[in-house]
Amino acid sequence: MIAKRQDGHFDPSLHRTLARIGLIAIGAACGVTTGAFAQDYPTRPIRVIVPLAPGGGTDIAARVTGQKLSERWGQQVIVDNRAGGASNIGTEIVVNSAPDGYTVLCTNPAPIVVNQWLFAKLPFDPVKDLVPVTMVAPTFYVLMTHPSVPANSVPELIALARKMPGKLVLASGGIGAPSSLMGDMFKNLAKIDAVSINYKGGGQAIADVIAGQASMMFADMIAAMPFVASGRAKVLAVGTAKRLPKLPDVPTLIESGIAYDAISWSGVFLPARTPPAIVNKLGAELRSILKLPDVQEKLASDGNDFGANTPQSLLAFIKSETEKYRNAVKVSGTKLE
Repeated sequence: MIAKRQDGHFDPSLHRTLARIGLIAIGAACGVTTGAFAQDYPTRPIRVIVPLAPGGGTDIAARVTGQKLSERWGQQVIVDNRAGGASNIGTEIVVNSAPDGYTVLCTNPAPIVVNQWLFAKLPFDPVKDLVPVTMVAPTFYVLMTHPSVPANSVPELIALARKMPGKLVLASGGIGAPSSLMGDMFKNLAKIDAVSINYKGGGQAIADVIAGQASMMFADMIAAMPFVASGRAKVLAVGTAKRLPKLPDVPTLIESGIAYDAISWSGVFLPARTPPAIVNKLGAELRSILKLPDVQEKLASDGNDFGANTPQSLLAFIKSETEKYRNAVKVSGTKLE
């Protein structure tokens, strides 16, 4: 529209006023559309990308919460494992997807706070390209061994490793994975020589420990405990600062003489530019699901491990985690191309 005065001549000030009114109207319409879209969300299946192999704790967390989302929202939640590239491949799929809430990332810390220290260059920026939604589970790591390993405590395991340098095999879920970094820290602090083998996922690493192909590993408690309960593996210590209520008789690494504690986590993220209303709706539903007793039992968590667990509070948490893993990568000396 061309703004004219009553005498028919062009009026710049009136034109600018009309333009501003038009922009405000468009903005209001967009706000209504976004709000309505978020209110209806989801109207079709949701794909949850897990950038890890099946069988690990993050995969289990994605499937447990995804099933509950399906039941509550009446839409299928499909867990899609896209392992590879130290979790970068699956993460990049989410980064490059439409910011509409239908492609979700459920991951361990690797692509969010670890890989920036491992790789000279990443195909994405975890801070700029992703928005945190909520944490779905802490990852409590346990130091587990095959039953045939003649050690029933961490000091006994260290003594055995020193007696047999280069003979024990320490498995992990992959190069740069939290379990790998924890293993490197353990070897460094315990001053032992063990062969490190990195698998394509925590599930595969656990399978080889259970089969006796590997001696030990720092395993996700969620994935490990069924094997411990059946006697196919044993736990020597937990990697937390304090003993876990579910394993009250298992000492911590600190109690066992190794001045080190660490937990990991499984978190949900969406592509940057996803409407805040969708971020908040998905986050609120997941936090509600984490309160369910059967979910708490499967994830070894009551949903309160990360405080408010909102996108805002998680930003500060992720910053502290970034610094923690920077130090762990430095100790490990691991660098990837």
